Amino acid sequence: MVPTKNGTHLLSPPIKSHKVAKSLENQDQGLGLKELILIGVGGIIGAGFFLGSGLPIQTAGPAVLVSFVIGGLLTAQVTGALTTLAIKHPVKGSFKVFADMYLGKFAGYMQGWIYYIASVLTIASEAVAMGVFTRVWLPTVPLWLPTFTYSMIILAINAFGVKSFGEIESLMSLVKIAALIGFILFAVLLALSGWSHPPTAAWTHHPAVSASGYSSGFFPHGFTGVLQAMLVVVFAYAGIGVFATAAAEVHRPRTIQQGSLWTIVLLSLLYLMSIAALLWIQPWYTVSTQVSPFVLALQHHGWPLLAQGFNAVVLIASFSVMAGSVFSANQILVNLAQTGEAPRRVARVSGRGVSYGALTFTGAGIGAVVIASYLLPGHIYNLLISASGFLNFFYWFGILWTFLRWRKTQEGQHTKESVLAFASPYGGSMAMGVIIALTAYALTQPQQRIAFYGFVVMILGVGGSYRLVQRKRRTAEKETVKPTS
Repeated sequence: MVPTKNGTHLLSPPIKSHKVAKSLENQDQGLGLKELILIGVGGIIGAGFFLGSGLPIQTAGPAVLVSFVIGGLLTAQVTGALTTLAIKHPVKGSFKVFADMYLGKFAGYMQGWIYYIASVLTIASEAVAMGVFTRVWLPTVPLWLPTFTYSMIILAINAFGVKSFGEIESLMSLVKIAALIGFILFAVLLALSGWSHPPTAAWTHHPAVSASGYSSGFFPHGFTGVLQAMLVVVFAYAGIGVFATAAAEVHRPRTIQQGSLWTIVLLSLLYLMSIAALLWIQPWYTVSTQVSPFVLALQHHGWPLLAQGFNAVVLIASFSVMAGSVFSANQILVNLAQTGEAPRRVARVSGRGVSYGALTFTGAGIGAVVIASYLLPGHIYNLLISASGFLNFFYWFGILWTFLRWRKTQEGQHTKESVLAFASPYGGSMAMGVIIALTAYALTQPQQRIAFYGFVVMILGVGGSYRLVQRKRRTAEKETVKPTS
């Protein structure tokens, strides 16, 4: 929830960093193009890519690059729809209010809560990922222990606040981007030169290093592997809601349009180039989700110190992402409480600007994941990102549906949409069809089917609570207007 100049608040989507809120809060003249791009690219790249990319690589092999292209195109359509609406209606609640306006109150309620649940799962997946990164140094430590430790630290940071944390997160955005660019350059040099540096031997020539990841063919599992990888790939693109928040604070709509375009282009290029470089020097079938594929590649080619450094960068970057996600999730919950769509006690904010009720609520969700990581240490991360993928599909579908309904209004028919919403309205309709098809296909995969069952329970739970919330709201309104004797 971002404070604006007139004292109102905007609902922040579950982006992966609260540097957006901090940056917007401190900008008297609005965000510039470079700042917006940095916020967008840096805020989206997290453990979902650094660690989570291992699963789609296993599933699709080198053809995972096709999955990332499809994911980029879907993200472009959703971002284009979101930014177009946000520029025309820079209002409190952004995406939730859009659904209220064009799809009805029930749809808006679902959008707000599904965003919140997706935020909590993002936080949980980052915590588990940090535990995985830590086990590179401490392999005998059970996964739940570092996951619990980092979660407590993150909650403490959000409870007491760190004034300079926004600046630290901005720095981490640059570090993440620099780490990926550095890896790409290293992989290219290694593949072209054929030189590796074993940790206990002199420089050794390995001419077979080049293109080793592609030696078994580009589609080792056919095109079905591409489809199977999509659910996790979409998770790597989550966080594009930043532009809905930024629209109210960027004074020039053209800056939002340019920023969203460059963010999607740069993000997709970083993903594609880093994965292509990884597969150039590392066979896809050696990749696992027990360690970052990038760290594994550096270790296998005899650069242990470089691998340790990359692992440290990813750990710290994921730490900042998780802290920001807790902040953002709490603000979403507070906004829902202020509109009577969440427990009222959550809306209470302390003098520090912290809602301890929201923090406790979010902490309980994280605690459930810590328990799950104790019971299912080998599967919890994959289940989390798969469930998050279904949630992403849900609210992406909702954003596209809202956009298409808006396009049918008189305002929508006379407004030029974002260049990212290409071939509108047909592009949006096709994107919705792809989302439905990918969701249906995911049900053919046993592990993703389990995550889908969890997703259905969440949807039914949120949907079923709507009538109860409406009944309580009407009762509260009657109590408010009841005449006193």
